[in-house]
Order: sequence, then C-alpha cells, then structure tokens
Amino acid sequence: MRHRLRLFLPLLAALAPPVFAQSLPPPIRALLRREHVPLSGISIYAREIGQAKPVLSYNARVPRDPASVMKLVTGLVGLYTLGPAFQWSTAAYARGPVRDGVLDGNLYLRGEGDPYLITKSFWNLLHGLRRLGIRRIGGNVILDERYIRPPSAPRGAFDGDVDRTYNVRPQALLVNFQAVEFRFLPGTGGVRVIPDPAPTTLAVVNRLREVAGACGAWRARLHLRIDHQPARNVAVFTGVYPRACGVQHLYRVTDDNHRYIAGIFRELWREQGGQFAGRVMLGGRPRGTRLLYEVRSRPLADVLRSIDKYSNNVMGRLLVMTLGAVGKGPPGSNAKGLQVMRQWLNSHGLRLSHLVLRNGVGLSRTERITAAEVGRVLAYAYRGRYMPEYVSSLPIAGVDGTLRYRFVYSPVKGYLHAKTGTLRGVDTIAGYLQAGGHRYIVVVLENYPDADTERGFRAEDGVIKWLFAHQ
Repeated sequence: MRHRLRLFLPLLAALAPPVFAQSLPPPIRALLRREHVPLSGISIYAREIGQAKPVLSYNARVPRDPASVMKLVTGLVGLYTLGPAFQWSTAAYARGPVRDGVLDGNLYLRGEGDPYLITKSFWNLLHGLRRLGIRRIGGNVILDERYIRPPSAPRGAFDGDVDRTYNVRPQALLVNFQAVEFRFLPGTGGVRVIPDPAPTTLAVVNRLREVAGACGAWRARLHLRIDHQPARNVAVFTGVYPRACGVQHLYRVTDDNHRYIAGIFRELWREQGGQFAGRVMLGGRPRGTRLLYEVRSRPLADVLRSIDKYSNNVMGRLLVMTLGAVGKGPPGSNAKGLQVMRQWLNSHGLRLSHLVLRNGVGLSRTERITAAEVGRVLAYAYRGRYMPEYVSSLPIAGVDGTLRYRFVYSPVKGYLHAKTGTLRGVDTIAGYLQAGGHRYIVVVLENYPDADTERGFRAEDGVIKWLFAHQ
C-alpha cells in the first residue's frame, strides 16, 4: 500500500491547486504597457514541472475564452478514453451477390466519423471493391451516416463564412474535409485553375487575369463565387493573379456534403474503370448485408497531431462525437461527447470549476477555462503514461504547425511545444517550455478587442522569451 501511495504522490502533486501570486516582473509589465495590452485582459501562468508553486501567475483564476487551446482538454480525454492506437472504420457492404463483375443491388458505404478520411483513403476503399472483381454496381449507392449525429446548426453559423473549411459540419462520412483544393499555375497561356479532387458535381470557370508585379496579398486580389445549380455547382474565379506568386493553393467548401461525396464517388469509380448508373443517396444499412471491404484510419495519436499542430476544428469535433459514440453508444453527438469529457475529467481529479464546454475545440464565444486550469490539464498529461504522444502532437516553435513562423529567429526555437488559439478578440498559447535544463508549463490567455493582432502575438512571445531567458 505504501509503495502504491509513493507511485501516486507525483500525480497528486500535479493535480493540487497551485499557489496564485498576483505580481508581474517589471520587464513583463513594461512589455504589456508597450504593446497596449490591458492588464485586465490577460492571464499568465507558468510553473516548473514537478513544482507546486508557479514561477509566474497573473489573473490565473479568471475564466477566459481559450479559443483552440481548448483542444488540449479534448486531446487529453481522447487519448486516455480511446487509447493512442484507436482507429476509425469506413466500410462497404452489400446484400446482393456479385456475378460476372456485377454487384446485384445496392452498395452501402458506412462511415464512423474518420477525421482524416482524405481522397486517398476513399480511393483505397473503392480500389478494394475493384480488386474483389466488382466492375459495375447494379443498384444505388447508399451513404450510411447514422454513427454520428451532426450538429443542427447550419454550416457557417459561427461567422457566416460557409465556404471556409473550419466551418464544415462534422459528419460520419466526411471525405477530404468536404473541401476542394484549387491550385493556381501561372504559365504562357495564363494562369490555370485546377481543382483537386474534381467531383463530377463541380465545374470551374476561370476568368483570372495573370499580371506582373510582386505577389503580396494575392488572395485579396482574386474572387471566388459559387453558383449553386440543380445538377452541379460552378466555381467562378475573377480578378488578377500575379505571375510572381508561382504555384499557390486555396481550400474552399463548394457544395453540401452529400452531393460532394456523390461527385467524388462517381469520379473515382470511373477513374478505376468502374461503371455506375444509379443514384447516390442517404440511407441506412439493412440487416443481412455483408462486409465487402474496409479501410482503417490512421491511429488516434497520429490524428491528434493533425488536430493540434494545424488546429483542425472539424477533426477535433469528430473526436468529441466519437467519444460520445464509444462512451454512450451511437449515434455520437456533441452533447454525448462533452458529457464523456466532463465525467472523465471529474473521475480523474480534474474538477475544473470554471470549465465551460460548447464543442470542445474552441470554435465558440462561450467556452471558458482559466489559465491555472489549463496548467492542471498540462500537468496531468505530462505525468501520464501517454505523455510522449500528447506532447508530440503540439506545434514546435519555429518548426511546424501553427508555430512554424513564430520564434524562428529566437533562442526559443525548438524548445517550446504549445497549442495556439485565435478568434476575433482572442489569442492564446499554452504548452511546455524547456529552459535552463528544466521544463515548464506555460499558459497565456488574452481576451480583449485587439488580442488577435500583432500586439497580442508580441505580448505572448515576449512573456515566453522572458521565461526562457530567466530560468
């Protein structure tokens, strides 16, 4: 019993409420004054791993909007609830026989909310059917999306930008994040626009003019309009594209999910020599069907890297809904997933009294947590058995993810693993800083009108640089 208690003492120390100082070192106070950061709008918390007392704590118990830093909580619960090797399944079923290369009856495609079901994975699923000898589908293609119940709010409800990928609704069968990558290739015949994937339900009208001059803010100089038509959508590009920009990319959502999948299915199936004259529709998989082929997702530990390093909201929301489906039974939903998260946190000593969850990814104006509570989450994760997977999911300063272009010319480069978050009027950063042979938890939450401007970024970077230099 004493041996077991000794094993748990470090974990209990990590969960213990820290001492809250309310002072700022003069250089930090001068930095905030110089950047016009209101002292009431910033929370700072820094503590060495294994120590109970923070080295820096200011407004650390003030609940704030964390933006995407909230993904730190979701990732922790996901790793410990599902396990780092957890995989999602996307599968094809049928009830009718296959005779002479023809599937008699419908093909059923069932999704389980794979957050990283990219075009290549969907292609592999269809290629598996072709390897089974299926050349023609005699019936319809039925999309079974019952494993996940998508949110009722329409796409773009958060800010009205319905064509932005961060506003995609999480669904059980979501291919390529429902997005089209438009590639711009300047050349002798003018700039070309190439969509990838190229669903049969999308047409592109290119009215771009290629011009000379510096590249600059090239996105602001071209315009995309989506014309919604009964049979397909038309992406119309107008404006100018500087030749100096070379090859660039633009990701946009061009259609609703079901028609998007239908267009991709028809295109990929045709490319592989398959024949299909039926319809693609929503429905359920009836009893008596048999599994034809299945593709498995990347393991959760890999998926979490994409969620955190690039702050992918739809992937994070699918993780929340998967927690609900696994923990409470299908269909997974936002409400079920958040319930699982709260129960896990409470049962593991992380009773975060100021925590307010809405979707678990920070794409909200009402989610709340304190800097000290984020610090407790980070402390638990660092002491836990999945610490390597958790830390490796975070962006590295000056190296990759959302921190690729920050701290590039600073000694901090490579020594900070941290999640960032940005909304209008919100900017945040939280993670682990290695300094002076020690590792520190560091959290900075900024909530004020200009927080998401360069001033807010410089304030965060200045706090972290000061910690790095003075420890």
